[in-house]
Amino acid sequence: MARQTQLTAPPAHPPTPAAILAASAALASRYVVLERRQQEAVAAARALCHTSWVHLARRRVTHQRRQGHHVAPVAWFAVQGVIGEQVVRAVWSDGQLTCDRLLLVRARLLVDLGAEFSTADAPCRFVASLQAPPIAVLLTLIRACDLATVIEVDLGDSR
Repeated sequence: MARQTQLTAPPAHPPTPAAILAASAALASRYVVLERRQQEAVAAARALCHTSWVHLARRRVTHQRRQGHHVAPVAWFAVQGVIGEQVVRAVWSDGQLTCDRLLLVRARLLVDLGAEFSTADAPCRFVASLQAPPIAVLLTLIRACDLATVIEVDLGDSR
C-alpha cells in the first residue's frame, strides 16, 4: 500500500503570540488529562495484579488442603495500605513475598533497624523480617504502611 503525503501551504501570516499561547495551553491541558488517565490505568493494573496474586495464593492453599497436605497456619496473607498518598500492596504465599517497590523499601528499613513487635498480654516478640516467620513478615509490612487498609490472612481450614 503506497503512502501518500499531502503537502500543505504555509500559513499566509505567522501565528500571533496569543494564538501560540492558546495552542500551548490547550496542549498542556490535554497532557494533564492524558497523564491522569495513564496514572489511573497503572493503578487499575496494579490492583488487578494484586487481586490475581491473592486469588492464586488462596486457590493453591485450598488445593493443598484438599489433597491432604499439611498447610502451615499462616499459609498466605495479603496486605494493602497507603504510604504517602500511594496505595501499596503485598502478598505472601509459599514462603515468597510479592510486593510493591515502595512498600518493600519501607519494610527493608524496618528490618535494617531491627524493629521488634510484641504484645502486652502475651509474651510474644517478633523481629522485623521479610523472610520468616510469616507472622513477622506480616507485622513488618503492616508497620511499613502509613495506614494498612486491607489485611487478609489465611488462618487455617475453617471446617
